[in-house]
Amino acid sequence: MSKTLTLKIRKALTIILLLILPLAANNVCAQEDGVHEFTVYVMPTLLPLNWESPSTLFNSMKTCYLKTITQADNYQLGHVAVSINSPLLEKPLLIAQTSGTLDEKLNLIFKQKVGFGIIGAPLQGRLESEEELKHKLNVYSKRNKLAFIRYRISEKAARRMLTFIDNYSKKMNDKNAPCDFYGGAFWPRYHKEGSGCSGFGMVLLEVVNMLNKDSEDWKLVVNIPMSIIGGEFNQNKKIKNSTIKKTHRWAAENGRPNVDYVKYMVYEPSLMFDWILNKRAQSDSVYIPISENGIPGLIVDNRHIEVNEEEPLFIERTEQNLFIDHYLKKINSSNQ
Repeated sequence: MSKTLTLKIRKALTIILLLILPLAANNVCAQEDGVHEFTVYVMPTLLPLNWESPSTLFNSMKTCYLKTITQADNYQLGHVAVSINSPLLEKPLLIAQTSGTLDEKLNLIFKQKVGFGIIGAPLQGRLESEEELKHKLNVYSKRNKLAFIRYRISEKAARRMLTFIDNYSKKMNDKNAPCDFYGGAFWPRYHKEGSGCSGFGMVLLEVVNMLNKDSEDWKLVVNIPMSIIGGEFNQNKKIKNSTIKKTHRWAAENGRPNVDYVKYMVYEPSLMFDWILNKRAQSDSVYIPISENGIPGLIVDNRHIEVNEEEPLFIERTEQNLFIDHYLKKINSSNQ
């Protein structure tokens, strides 16, 4: 090839690049301007909990409580908050489900002595504000007790999440919305049910088909023996701490559900936190390590996942649960 021809080819390529680069830059900006993101922020317990048995869980919760009671801005059982950043919003949404007053919990634990009934007991709840969550996230970040997963999502997914939150926040009657109730037995996808903190974050993934097999690593499922559940959930029995300390096994599956035991499932913030840190240390092509203001996190591109906008946002519960039965009786009777 002659030098003259080579120079002509180079000039032609240069002209093409000069024409293409501005267009490419504009396309990148357009994509960034249209980005929709869903972020799950995870705050573990300040000291580890041991879920091996009711007795080990009781002892570890007691230790955690006594050693961290003086810590300000402390979520005793860990916490999950979520954020949606989308052009559909005027500004990013930062939100979380939490419980109401401490007095209600203390009454159930020390006066009614519900024992492990406190895990599933429906409590007054509320959605936390952006201001208080920003403060708590900052506190947990300084403690090195904060991590996150950020999902790139489609516009359809973002819209469906926002619609779910809007409906979850609407009053079921003249008195309460589902978000006004907090409890570990709730799954907020079910009609009229409130949520725990992690359940609220996970259900937003579920409604857009993103609660996948990875999330199984974040889940704990145990059968709470009826012998350590008291109060209104079990003939107003008062459960002694000594009884819980002697309960060294969760109930077996061969018993009668809601009679011999109550099944309990939770997405555990501490498991989620450890999973994020472990995944960051691996060479993974799906979950990419990122950091935000020193906070360790992962980012995953889920824009390709199909979202069925025709699927109902809320569905009927098919599996009976002792705690939910008591809750539904109360709210239904209050409507009459």
